[in-house]
Amino acid sequence: MILGEAKELFLTIDAGTTAIKVSALNSAFKIVASENMEYQLITEGEYITLPAETYWNYAKQGILAVSQMVGGDCICGITVTSQGETMIPISEKGKPLHDAVVWLDGRAGEEAGKIRDIVREEEFYQKTGIPECNEFCPLSKLLWFKEKRPQIYAEAKHFLLLEDFLIYKLTGCMVTEKSLMSTTGYFDLEKDCVWNEILQSIGISPDKIPPALECGEVVSKIKGEAASELGINSEAMVITGAMDQVCGAIGAGNLSPGMITETTGTALCIGKTITDTRINTEFRIPVYRHYKRELRLLLPVCMTAGIILKWFKDTFCELEKAEAEKNGEDVYELLNRLAEQSEPLAGGVIMLPYLAGSLQPYHAPEYRGGFLGVGLRSRKEDFVRALMEGVSYMLKENLLLLEEISKGNGGCIISMGGGAKSDIWCRIKAGVTGMEIHTCGETETASVGAAMLCGLGLGKYHTLHEAASEQSVKERYRPVKREVKQYKAGYEQYKRLLKGTIEQK
Repeated sequence: MILGEAKELFLTIDAGTTAIKVSALNSAFKIVASENMEYQLITEGEYITLPAETYWNYAKQGILAVSQMVGGDCICGITVTSQGETMIPISEKGKPLHDAVVWLDGRAGEEAGKIRDIVREEEFYQKTGIPECNEFCPLSKLLWFKEKRPQIYAEAKHFLLLEDFLIYKLTGCMVTEKSLMSTTGYFDLEKDCVWNEILQSIGISPDKIPPALECGEVVSKIKGEAASELGINSEAMVITGAMDQVCGAIGAGNLSPGMITETTGTALCIGKTITDTRINTEFRIPVYRHYKRELRLLLPVCMTAGIILKWFKDTFCELEKAEAEKNGEDVYELLNRLAEQSEPLAGGVIMLPYLAGSLQPYHAPEYRGGFLGVGLRSRKEDFVRALMEGVSYMLKENLLLLEEISKGNGGCIISMGGGAKSDIWCRIKAGVTGMEIHTCGETETASVGAAMLCGLGLGKYHTLHEAASEQSVKERYRPVKREVKQYKAGYEQYKRLLKGTIEQK
């Protein structure tokens, strides 16, 4: 579908943990201009914060840069997607009353314990989709403000999440949206609204939470002051987005039951769309509210994936880094070529990739991984391939878990993140899982998903499925029968080694 005006562009703001990316996308959801700004979090023990205005200042820089590239008059809508859980108390006049408490901040351990004394873990999981209320949970941090900073709590009109704060700066409206709320601990997934009972049970007024809108819903026209400051079309509308993981799934086209996306970034995140809104308490997998009430996103997370390759590069690959720098190429491309030089099963070397513990498919936070099957003939090429195979085995473990929870995995896996740029890694994943691996034509899927929600909110598309039809598949990696058979045997050996190692802990 083509927009009514060829020059109409969607502006997206992707506010991550350490960077903000501002992009302009056209009607085919191709990024035509973008700007990325990084910032440094402030860490003091368990406190991890950032001045709230820092997010806005960096967003402004990005918007100004992008609007100058494309022309601010071309922008018809703006959508924000952000990390979940980062919290900002704000006064009635819109003044941040405290630095943003970043999602990584672990200050609220005592408060989390008090909440666990009030609500059983099973009930908490059934209501929220969050496996446990811990020190990182926004619900715990709300109680921390009430008990440790009562003056700030009393003065706060609302406690905003990061997407909410940026929308406020653009519009002057204090609202939130339901996908972003689904990891707070105070959102009732079944009723699709704020969980008033849990707030009241710990003495928190539900009025401290702003009104919740749907994903892809119009908030308002950009306020005149912001439009003038940013060089943006004063008629541009601001549309709610979704949490970054959900936006990434949307941008990859993961919109229908059974569809699966995987992101091999620092961590490995697997997303499966389901329609069953009941929480199965036998498993402790995070369950997110998708872009609409009728859908959920099962999201197992494995703590170490792409970061293992970075660790290996930084620890063992000085020669490769020097060679890459000398030749003006990406060192990861050189590592990909090394992996290509090793055969499937990596000369007998197997890697257990849980270098920072395991959350799924089993809870073993103390577990650590390693290389096994190393012999005198093992080469660096084998270690790189074994690393990629180990992460792929971890992917398969979680796919089997998802199949057990909700029958019907789709016919392919849509791959995202840095790992999706590696042909060899994608081929290995296809062989290990026995499923086709598809990569996206536009790799910044969170920005694409935000733009799709923008188009939906503006009425440019009737459904997200219609918008998703504009997104193209870059590559299709089909399983090779011989490799599927080899990797089936390799996976069984991996499981035996993993089981034996865990049992020794």
